[in-house]
Amino acid sequence: MSDSHSSTGTTGSIDTRGTYSQKEYQGRPRNVVLYGESGVGKSSLINLIMGRDAAKTSPDALACTTTHAPYDVTIGGQCFRLWDTAGLNEGSEGTVPAALAKRNLTKFLRGLNQEDGVHLLIYCVRGTRATKALRTDYKTFSAVIRDSKVPTIVVVTCLEDFRPVMKEWWHKNKDELATYGMQFSGYACVTTLKDEPAESPDIHQRRAQSYEDVCKSILDHCSQTPHKTWGTDTIKDQGSFLAVLLQKLARFVGGAHRDQDALQASVP
Repeated sequence: MSDSHSSTGTTGSIDTRGTYSQKEYQGRPRNVVLYGESGVGKSSLINLIMGRDAAKTSPDALACTTTHAPYDVTIGGQCFRLWDTAGLNEGSEGTVPAALAKRNLTKFLRGLNQEDGVHLLIYCVRGTRATKALRTDYKTFSAVIRDSKVPTIVVVTCLEDFRPVMKEWWHKNKDELATYGMQFSGYACVTTLKDEPAESPDIHQRRAQSYEDVCKSILDHCSQTPHKTWGTDTIKDQGSFLAVLLQKLARFVGGAHRDQDALQASVP
């Protein structure tokens, strides 16, 4: 079963995709925020869901996203606004300096908090990254949104060579993630490699499966109502919201590279 897949980002486009596609949607889009370390493939994941190259991608590990860009997409007749966020752990050498990324994220979350709220968080991680090393980004965001009950799913990228099937990554690692305090409403194990004609039939099949799985996870777990309360305590004003967020992000940005270097040896 296939019908047209509607998406709008920085430019409009119509693409034909699979099971979850619909021609039109009604109502305001629900906000889905993607986060994770720089270069993990957030922009490529958005392009997979959109069915076209809407978000700029980079071939290296440094982020190419310098602001928080929205991309509207229809999945199963429902409209979602995907937010591609700048990575926070590049340090001073990356495209997005740490201080700028921190200010941008604070402004971004404040804007969503004042307007439509957040309906779903997607934590993007590399399947080749040591599971213990995934805690930093997760803890930063979960500390800010813990009481808001925003559902969070994990999307594991770079699994094109994982055998026998991509979803086995989750079954092999979910218990270890839980021991580090990482809890998720759902998951999808994917490859975001481009669907090039020269690619093998296996890659074509894995990409198609990735699209189906991530779309299903979004539909299954995205909240129908927005969440606007951020932080471990109720935020009574925007000033206190910013103070809490900046304090948490300052600790995160300062320690991210130290954590990464210490854990590099454990990467498979």
